[in-house]
Amino acid sequence: MAEPPTTTPLRIGILAAGAHPVQTIYLPALHTLPTLYTITAIYTSDPTTAQESTLPSTINTTTDPSSILSNPSIDLIFNFMPNEFHELYTIAALQVGKHVMVETPVSLSIPSAKRIIEAENEAPNGARVFVASARRYAPCFERVFKKEVEGLGRIHYARLRMIAGPHVAHTVTSLRNGCSHSNTNTTQTTALSQSQRTTPDREASGARLNSLLSEVFGANAPPSHERLALSHFLASLGCHDLGLMRDTLGYPDAISNISINEPFYSALFHYNGSHEHTHPFTLMYETGTDSVPRCDAQLAVYGQMKTVTIHYDLPYARAQPVRVVVEMADECGGLMQTETVSTWEEAYQEELRALWRFLVEGEKAKTTARDSLQDIKLFQTIFEQYDRQCGTIRTPLG
Repeated sequence: MAEPPTTTPLRIGILAAGAHPVQTIYLPALHTLPTLYTITAIYTSDPTTAQESTLPSTINTTTDPSSILSNPSIDLIFNFMPNEFHELYTIAALQVGKHVMVETPVSLSIPSAKRIIEAENEAPNGARVFVASARRYAPCFERVFKKEVEGLGRIHYARLRMIAGPHVAHTVTSLRNGCSHSNTNTTQTTALSQSQRTTPDREASGARLNSLLSEVFGANAPPSHERLALSHFLASLGCHDLGLMRDTLGYPDAISNISINEPFYSALFHYNGSHEHTHPFTLMYETGTDSVPRCDAQLAVYGQMKTVTIHYDLPYARAQPVRVVVEMADECGGLMQTETVSTWEEAYQEELRALWRFLVEGEKAKTTARDSLQDIKLFQTIFEQYDRQCGTIRTPLG
């Protein structure tokens, strides 16, 4: 796709804790779009990361995030800080009139997401929030998968799966679950530890995360180990999968049969035939991490005459394409398959083009703060349904 012939590039300041994949994913993608973006400065909590990276001399590095926010030569903040800091830095940027691209999910609790939306509504300079979710911008997802699903007619069944082994692209796949289920304080500390290792202030990180969790689960009853584990997973890998599901099929009408058998989770999502779907169907969501070095991730939608599946990798995994496979019977009754592929570079480049059109041309974007709020509401519905079924449905955890 050709870029606009004459544009003023948006000047970017990046906030990234530790060795975030922004170094290996977004920097290369941004460098391919020089007429749209220029990188002005990068903050990282790990000084060695900035020193060891091969950044152009024109890009300043800093270990002080406030210097990024106060820099008058920056138009757009990339907020790749841990989830508990999404609200803090997004609102701070909006208040000084800077646009923000923040990682999905926009935050961890419904009140927090609403505070971000309120700050966006009141922001000077028309500053806006865009939520990073590159998988939803892959050309084969937009141009092939969604159109094929729309053409299925009646949907009989759908399946959403993300089962991944250890990979440097995503920290959740490196976590190990060896903590006691009987000590809430111990397990909560374990849930916090991954983000604390990559933030400049561990005490502040823990306090912010605990405050957000109290908004999710209530301040009077500390969340159980199972709920903390599920919350951590949904806010890391799960939000990418569920956002893709919503983009394709819409928001589910009901949820049932939630299973938490850490580090594996499953649930049934029910679509009751309202809205764009003329008949009810069920989607099976199954997800988890183990020690097998592979990623088995896909969204499959089954019609009567055709099955459409999109295969993808972990968020921030390089070199693995997004594939759409369409299966149907040929004229002789045999299996006919077609496959369409988008590279990981194409997905991130298309996301960045959509971001530019959203901020500069005012084009509508699908991954906004309001859209991301729907993921958080879905998380909350999952937690509430799990609470309702405990004691009435036998699961491995009681």
